[in-house]
Amino acid sequence: MFLKGFENFLSKNDLYLDLSKPRLNGNIKKISTDEYLKDGAMTDLMPKFFKEETENLSPIPGASESLKNLSKKCQIIVLTNISFKEKISRVKALKKNSMNYPVITSSGLKGPVVAEICKNMSAPVFFIDDLPQNIESVSKEYSKSTCIHFVQDKRLDKLMVTPKHIKHRLSKWKDVEKLILENLFKNEKREV
Repeated sequence: MFLKGFENFLSKNDLYLDLSKPRLNGNIKKISTDEYLKDGAMTDLMPKFFKEETENLSPIPGASESLKNLSKKCQIIVLTNISFKEKISRVKALKKNSMNYPVITSSGLKGPVVAEICKNMSAPVFFIDDLPQNIESVSKEYSKSTCIHFVQDKRLDKLMVTPKHIKHRLSKWKDVEKLILENLFKNEKREV
């Protein structure tokens, strides 16, 4: 889980995340002084976090089991905005937690990348992300996708706003699995 791992990393560095707003940049404070870090501090902090902690991040409860079940009917791809040089650490962390799926690294909004990956695809596409801007981007760039706004952390659940036209906001992997399988079943039924 990114957020929990990031908070542990911050704590080791005399820092904490003030979750009064749903963002990282501008919301990190020093524990000892309770002062916000200066703008731009994330530029140094995030690479250090990914280098030191990516391999140790724990998955969200239920992720491994649900993805294993879904992989029997779906091609799972992990699209991450982690830097390319930290990709190996992400792959190792996923494998360590029984999630051996292809990993594609990118940066910025995920819509253009999803559109490129799916441009010749006829199968249903489900995109799952916690950031509203990525959900919005994918829904615009690849409108045939079913976007699922996945917000597992209860603290962020109160702060994150799902784009109005997005129908699905879930917080448990079992619910994601159920939604996808139900939609796949509907599609299979229509084709028969």
